[in-house]
Amino acid sequence: MDRKELKRRQLTQLFIALVVVFLLSVLSGMKFFRIDLTSEKRHSLSSSSRHLMKELDDVVFVRVYLDGELPSEFVNFRKSIRELMDEFRAYAGENLQYEFINLYEETDEAIRNRMIGELYDRGLSVTNIQVRDGEGGSSAKIIFPGAMISYKGVEMPVNLLKNNPSLSHELNLNNSIQTLEYEFARAIFSLTLKEVPRIAFIEGHGELDSLQTHSLMDELKNFFQVDRGFINGNVEALLPYEALIIAKPMRIFSEADKFAIDQYMMEGGKVLFFLDPVDPFADSLSGGTTVALANPVGLEELLFKYGIRVNYNLVADMQCNLVPVNTAPAGEQARFTMMPWVYHPLLSGPPAHPVTRGLNYVKSEFSSSLDTVGDPSQELSKTVLMATSPASRKREVPLYISMEEVTIQPDPALFTAAHLPVGILVEGSFESFYKNYPVPEGVFPADWEVISKSGPTSLFVVTDGDIPANEVKFERGAFRAQPLGYDKYTRQTFGNLEFIMNVINFMTDETGIMELRSREFKLRLLNREVINQKSQVLKWKLLNTLLPLILVLLSGLLIQLVRKRKYTS
Repeated sequence: MDRKELKRRQLTQLFIALVVVFLLSVLSGMKFFRIDLTSEKRHSLSSSSRHLMKELDDVVFVRVYLDGELPSEFVNFRKSIRELMDEFRAYAGENLQYEFINLYEETDEAIRNRMIGELYDRGLSVTNIQVRDGEGGSSAKIIFPGAMISYKGVEMPVNLLKNNPSLSHELNLNNSIQTLEYEFARAIFSLTLKEVPRIAFIEGHGELDSLQTHSLMDELKNFFQVDRGFINGNVEALLPYEALIIAKPMRIFSEADKFAIDQYMMEGGKVLFFLDPVDPFADSLSGGTTVALANPVGLEELLFKYGIRVNYNLVADMQCNLVPVNTAPAGEQARFTMMPWVYHPLLSGPPAHPVTRGLNYVKSEFSSSLDTVGDPSQELSKTVLMATSPASRKREVPLYISMEEVTIQPDPALFTAAHLPVGILVEGSFESFYKNYPVPEGVFPADWEVISKSGPTSLFVVTDGDIPANEVKFERGAFRAQPLGYDKYTRQTFGNLEFIMNVINFMTDETGIMELRSREFKLRLLNREVINQKSQVLKWKLLNTLLPLILVLLSGLLIQLVRKRKYTS
């Protein structure tokens, strides 16, 4: 082959390559696509998120309060948030704007503290971290691992850090990264809804009042219009609501009210029952003793028809919360010690379910157990979302309870029951309790015709009415609600609020956004046994440093040899 022919061939190859590049650029401009080569699709948005971003009709502005000097694990967390924001922008374009804010850029401490207080009051949670300085020391800093999202003048806080004390620091951060897309997508979806869905707290049967459920209601208002009211047998009054919450009723429901709840479900409505089947008269425990008695409210027969049996017992669990106990001898000044109280179980759920994935323990007080009943062939799916630990037991009522029990080490031989159900989600088509009964007196409208079977819907039952109840504290001359799940004795915040919100969002979700909580990113940690061996560390460092260089050199030599053999004639 002469030089002229060789040159012509090279020019032809160059021309073809340029044409291919040009065509690819034209095609990519006509059709948007992204390629994610990770096995878990870490950098791919779900179809629901992509659709949400494309449908934005105005600017969504995200302020992330996680910038400046951070520990390495939080630097990676920040990087993941930034990558997600860039993914959102790839589909939303200019309708998604974001910035990272470093509160410590404000040098005036008084102004900075005021900014921190304002963010906390607006709903962002704080966490303390240790930051190392250049001289090898460290200092404590308050950070907000969360964001404020604004859309058309409306603002919503989004807390991004998951904190389950039973998991390692690395797993908690990995769980936080896994749920980033869900947290942001859920908040943006709620802000951009044209019509806000409605949810109602039922009153009139001794339920928790608005102050006792203030924390939950405040969080629900980010996603729903929240109302409270009496049923009074009025079926039609319930129909506009996405879901009903019955929080710790203490008095009997009338037949008209039970009928209204039943027919509301037959019309596709969702109901959350937070019941106290047993009343332990907890106030009496301040005197040292109490008697726990059954507390039926008339809803039990409805639930039995729907596949759930409420048991009149108390569960005791060796995995439990702590309470202060006076351990000083009689006659001396009180000295309180925190001790485990088996009647305050710390509940958990299935680790893979979207509702309970990565969730902190749920704090409970005097819970009862549940059973599933009914024909397995029914069109119902039953999922235990909240249960005790593997070391628990049931105590039947009436039951005499003394605070002296807290000072006695529990006998493990008695705690042999495992994972007793306390909260169950039922999904499917339900048969009406009133299928073969006449309409009770007091129902409105009076000519209502009984609907015998529902379409697809769901209900949730938990046998502890205190799970949605926040502490109420008297300060500065007024009663003030504390954050739901916060324990004033241990100063921990448990997962009560997040759990209830996840249940409600799961039951009312029609977009598929809730399924994003099922995403799993495998945590690939270094082998600690290997990295503790200096010889192994040196071997892998040399391998990772020298092997790429050797491969590049060998490739270069091989290419030169091939070219020399091909073009030398």
